[in-house]
Amino acid sequence: MKNTSLAGLDWQILELLQSDSRMTISDLATQLNRSRSSISEHIKKMQDAEVLMGFSIQVAEEKLGFGISAFVRLQTGSSNHRKILATIDQVPEVAECHVLTGSDLVMMRVVARDMPHLREIVDGFTQWGSTTTDVIFSTLKQQVKIGPALRKATVR
Repeated sequence: MKNTSLAGLDWQILELLQSDSRMTISDLATQLNRSRSSISEHIKKMQDAEVLMGFSIQVAEEKLGFGISAFVRLQTGSSNHRKILATIDQVPEVAECHVLTGSDLVMMRVVARDMPHLREIVDGFTQWGSTTTDVIFSTLKQQVKIGPALRKATVR
């Protein structure tokens, strides 16, 4: 994996955008005491380097009716991993899916309305192998926090 070198301004832009992804170029320029064109260039450079991969919203899943969130790991003896992954990609309740090393093929974070719905989702995965399910009580941290400590950690 290629490590992209970021300038100090890039880190500042990322930190501000992480705190408010709706911040305008003008607002960024004002807060960072730079020109709009300079900020735009840095953002474009980070997008081209795929450091900045998009702007998104966060939703409160429970307010949408999904009161249960769980990690589901799938262990399979099947050699048809691509078909399994393609099928998992079509399950709307799968919020995240990670391909793993070790005995489990994937770990997914799934959302469900309630426990019977979670059971239905998990049962759908058992056609490929055994599953392990851990219900999430609470989430303390969901993303890497951009800031001076992370920037320092990237220096070798």
